[in-house]
Amino acid sequence: MDSPARFCPQCGTDFGPGAAFCRRCGRPRAAGGPPALAVPGARGKLSPFAVVLFSGLILVFLVVALSVAAVESRPTVNYCPFSCLSQVGPRLLGETAYHSTQFGYRVEYAPVFTLTQQSPSGMELFGNDDNFMKFSAIAGDDVQGAIQEAVNGLDTAEVQDLRVISAVVPGAEIGYVPGTGEAFSANFATPGFTSSTPVSVVVMAAAHRGLTISVVVVGSQDLSTYVDLPLGLQYGEAFDFEVSNTVWPGDA
Repeated sequence: MDSPARFCPQCGTDFGPGAAFCRRCGRPRAAGGPPALAVPGARGKLSPFAVVLFSGLILVFLVVALSVAAVESRPTVNYCPFSCLSQVGPRLLGETAYHSTQFGYRVEYAPVFTLTQQSPSGMELFGNDDNFMKFSAIAGDDVQGAIQEAVNGLDTAEVQDLRVISAVVPGAEIGYVPGTGEAFSANFATPGFTSSTPVSVVVMAAAHRGLTISVVVVGSQDLSTYVDLPLGLQYGEAFDFEVSNTVWPGDA
């Protein structure tokens, strides 16, 4: 005679000695027959609702993790240029631009300036009688030498009584390449006039890939609001665009 089944063929629960019915699902205990495939203590699979809930939590976790990774890995650029008065944003390639045929760098300039002189290595931009910029370049990475050469190249008949304001130019950069510089106070003698006006002179230079670019900024001075106008440049933001939008050879 076959012995009664030990495990319930429906849920796999151990009937226990003398039990006529399964204590879990109530199935009658039958004698004989093949042993149940379920193992003792086996539990049923997750319900459909639990599966959906668990899958949803995993999806939310993955979305949050990917979002955090994207935020942490995104590139950050500090666009605060030497005057720190405006955020100029990415370079804007416009029609008004100078291109150095000798060194291959490019300078975008705003319509408030006029390109008055240019050579294979550099150029001059004029806004009015006492607001102008000069760009030049030399091979190599002698940044201090380029600054000194730019200072020596100032026309002493126009820029007079040069006095140091600062031996450091905070945020000095050219085309987003960090550089160094010096700032001066001076008097600008307008050609043909006997009077002069106070100006600030900022000279900066930066080196990149074997090329050094220097820029001289001469602008109307207002030292009464020195905190708001770094280095005393009354129209400092007008020069930021050209300095930041200098494109080095090989850069986009």
